[in-house]
Amino acid sequence: MKSPVMLLSSLLDDVLRLEPGVKGLDRDLITIESRFKHEGIGFLSCALSSLCDALDQGFATGRFACPTSFSKQRGKSIPKFLSGLICKVFDPNTGLLLDEPQVGIVKCLREILRSFKKINVSQKREDKLHKSAVVGFIETDDSISRNSFPRDKVNLLNDVAKLVLQKLHSVDYCNLPVRHGPGGVAERVKANQKWSALRESCQHDAFLAAKYGLDVLSSDGGGTDDYRPIESASFEDILYDADTRNGLVPQLSYSGLAKLLTVPKSVTARRTITMEPVLNMFIQQGLNSVLRDSITSCVVLRRCLALTDQSRNQNLARIGSRNGNYATIDLSSASDLLDLNLVKLIFASKQEFLISALDCRSSHCDTDLFGIINLKKFAGMGNALTFPVQSIAFALLAICAVLCEEGHRPSYGYVKRAAGRIRVYGDDIIVETKYVRQVYEWLAAFGLKINQTKSFTTGKFRESCGLDAFDGHDVTPVYVREWPLTPAQDPDLIASLVSTSNQYWMLGLYSAANMVKEMVEELYERLPLVSRHSAGLGWHSRVDTTVAHKWDGKLQQLVFRGRTIVARLREDRIDGYAALSKSLHSLEARGKTLSPTSVDAKHLERSVMRFHTRILKQWLPAHAG
Repeated sequence: MKSPVMLLSSLLDDVLRLEPGVKGLDRDLITIESRFKHEGIGFLSCALSSLCDALDQGFATGRFACPTSFSKQRGKSIPKFLSGLICKVFDPNTGLLLDEPQVGIVKCLREILRSFKKINVSQKREDKLHKSAVVGFIETDDSISRNSFPRDKVNLLNDVAKLVLQKLHSVDYCNLPVRHGPGGVAERVKANQKWSALRESCQHDAFLAAKYGLDVLSSDGGGTDDYRPIESASFEDILYDADTRNGLVPQLSYSGLAKLLTVPKSVTARRTITMEPVLNMFIQQGLNSVLRDSITSCVVLRRCLALTDQSRNQNLARIGSRNGNYATIDLSSASDLLDLNLVKLIFASKQEFLISALDCRSSHCDTDLFGIINLKKFAGMGNALTFPVQSIAFALLAICAVLCEEGHRPSYGYVKRAAGRIRVYGDDIIVETKYVRQVYEWLAAFGLKINQTKSFTTGKFRESCGLDAFDGHDVTPVYVREWPLTPAQDPDLIASLVSTSNQYWMLGLYSAANMVKEMVEELYERLPLVSRHSAGLGWHSRVDTTVAHKWDGKLQQLVFRGRTIVARLREDRIDGYAALSKSLHSLEARGKTLSPTSVDAKHLERSVMRFHTRILKQWLPAHAG
């Protein structure tokens, strides 16, 4: 198979074409080949990325500091490696950012240095990262117990929280728009089997089921009079101790115990996810819907929160990189450090919602390495409420910081105006630069940690919601996420490489695009030109060209024979009350959303296998533009 060094060689060819005055690229390629031979993929994924981190910090501070893993030019402040490019951005003698650095050079540097930042790693490396992530999850949770909130800040936050999310007072919590989420659950059952597991959970947690109108699922057609609530086990004595580490797992209720797993985040870290019990997740999804609706209808929070639109954060990051008026703040382990007591404080004036959120919260988590722990955080990523709740929490803390900086009491008008000075999406926070110090202080006061290397308050660089901006320009690199180690026709690998090639092509990096394209067609087969709006697997073009093979009389349009990535199906039969519940719930959900009734006729017999795909040949519309 082709070496990843060949991709960097192609990128250097593109750089020489785009920036013909750059010198030393042949020498840089020799350095890449030599270090890759001795250091392996770690050089491409870690060492090069660390050099890019140093460049980003230099853009922010105005002075470049060369990482120790790269030798400097004698008597200079910049490294020998890529010096022909870096000297056009930073002064080689002083390391200071030039008055007018070339944006095109910055873009080229980031394409080279960031290419393999998110590449998949070996299984041995993944096991090590998994253990590190689990340990970090436990350590951050333990640190929450040491939090002590300042009384003056608590009072101000409480006053601000009373002015938002008024719609939560009118929610009918017995008729939530409950539903299953797309992810896995702690019971580790297939998609359709969630309905059977839900009924079993309702039988074990009958009181919780009855409270949220799910009592019909807990018996053969009877109501709440047909059963008695089963008392849940006490959690008071279940601690992170020797008993749980030795495999003595306490008897927990169905709704009290989540399971911890990790998923890829970057080449140097994995992200922790909690798999929630099926009944918890079912209710969490309903509360998630009403909370998002309440944000949309809240005059204050809708000015700073849009939980389905990252573009607003990205636009402010771009503006901030040009005029310096906005700072981007990133938090470390944001959800893992979200104190349960902070959430209780924020929703104290919305008691019904808070009680419901705590009802479906998993109080304990089963870790594969350290047994069961008692969670002090609100919840891990995996709880459907974590993302909107943390977004609200960080937004309110930032609003309080703005009020403090301006010296205003929390009246409705002042709070509304303060919300217009910030923008929050999860743990990506953007504030006007003059409020940064206060925002830092407020976040730290409630146990949260600033990721200093990814937070930018000065200079020409900003980063938010996946967008990297330099001096008002988008300099986000293309990330190579998959690279073939064997000549296998894995559908996800093929789709990833096709996407990578198309991204390079649209950026004018034609040598890199063609190199990846040739590799795909060696692995699989020749692919056609397709529209950027097509579901077909193929190559994009600047004029959005497509091919057409025939006229479809039924569709009344031109079509072509193309390939698409489709999910694999597996046998997943349900019947009885589980099948009835799914069918009725699906009909009700489609009726509320007025969505088309495009349901698989055999949805009670089979389900989609997540992350398992295949390439299918189909006739596809040949539209373009």
